[in-house]
Amino acid sequence: MRRRHIAGLALLPLLARAAAAAMPGDIAFRVVREGAEVGTHRVRFREEAGALMARSEVRIQVRLMGITVYRYAHDMEEAWRADRLVALASRLDRNGTARQCEARAEGAALLLRGSGGEARLPGQAMPLNWWRMATLAPGATLFDPREGRVIEPRLERAAVAGGTRVTVIGGEGAVALYDAEGRWTGFATTGEDGSAVRYERV
Repeated sequence: MRRRHIAGLALLPLLARAAAAAMPGDIAFRVVREGAEVGTHRVRFREEAGALMARSEVRIQVRLMGITVYRYAHDMEEAWRADRLVALASRLDRNGTARQCEARAEGAALLLRGSGGEARLPGQAMPLNWWRMATLAPGATLFDPREGRVIEPRLERAAVAGGTRVTVIGGEGAVALYDAEGRWTGFATTGEDGSAVRYERV
């Protein structure tokens, strides 16, 4: 009995290292519009009750001649168990207009409720987030977590030096870059006013 106890204790450091390796590192970008920094996008991770928690915060403010002409704030928290989303809460404020979304796993389904309506989705449905490259897989059921609306973007993957490029065609359109380990490293899209927007790692 004592030998088994000692052997179990010896495994604890290995398990701790494995858990640390599975936990993604925090991500931070500066948001650049037409060459000028206008905000930040951060994703922080933690483990809670066996689930991977991902908290995203986007803050963008565009000013012209000292006057704020555009403000965007998006907060979202996701809970993942292995490859399944089990809970999500999102709130967006765009120039004073609020949008929200909630999702939770129930049996073999994912229940979605938000400003865009309500839906009962397959259990493997996922939010269109950028930090998780596995989300952008062909055939995945995706929803826009800003307002809880099911979407069907056209996704194109291509190998690039040191990683992968995923291009989203349709809607706002976007290009996301990932390294060889699948970590999010870059992003570019078009702003609501047609301006060029890109992310730079902090």
